[in-house]
Amino acid sequence: MKTNHGQNTDATSPPSHTACAGVIRACVWESQDAEHGVRHKILISRLFKDDGGWQRGRTFYASELAALVEAVAKAQRWIEHRRRQLGPPQPTTLTAR
Repeated sequence: MKTNHGQNTDATSPPSHTACAGVIRACVWESQDAEHGVRHKILISRLFKDDGGWQRGRTFYASELAALVEAVAKAQRWIEHRRRQLGPPQPTTLTAR
């Protein structure tokens, strides 16, 4: 699905988690980074329907702010829970070249 900014969010792997509140979605991707360990990226979007079908937007109406805060809080709780599951980051070992 393309956002209204032309970014294709389906071209990569699906999100690890999606937190929803009404039409607001907070999609969380988890990735491994050698320097920082597991990292999380979040894409916030709003579903809306136009003549072309369902779309995702990245702008929000003032009336949607409570749902936006709720979706972000749900995503944050999931990330915190996931970090507890994974445990502390493991130190990386540097190898000589």
